Amino acid sequence: MFLGIIILLGLCIHIYIPLIWVPILYLGPLVMYILAKQYWTVMIWLIIIVLVLQQTSITLWWHNALYYGIWLLGVYIASIFLDRGWAVQGILATVFLIISKIIIIGIPKDYWNLLIYTFINGVAITIFLYIADKYKIYEEFN
Repeated sequence: MFLGIIILLGLCIHIYIPLIWVPILYLGPLVMYILAKQYWTVMIWLIIIVLVLQQTSITLWWHNALYYGIWLLGVYIASIFLDRGWAVQGILATVFLIISKIIIIGIPKDYWNLLIYTFINGVAITIFLYIADKYKIYEEFN
């Protein structure tokens, strides 16, 4: 319930303040759901996120679906084969975020914006994973 509120709040903030300086707060809870093996919950939230973003921006729905789908697939594969610790998963989620962004939009001319976007969101994801590990949120799911 609390993570759902964070996802909705993060989605609203992303819609109303779509800047590279503002972290996309719904990415952290999505990683937490993947690490807790709540795959149906992740898929439902992915559909909700894509539908809401499609209604509130000029970006095509399949563009958002492909972007977040590639990112979630990378995080899922990393969670299966690599260490499930918050530091490792935070770094890997950040790496897959930049990879999915480059796959979808290509390498931008102003690469600093991409680096700033990736750094800010990587820190936010890692903070979510640290809090989840510290307060044993993963165990509450299982």
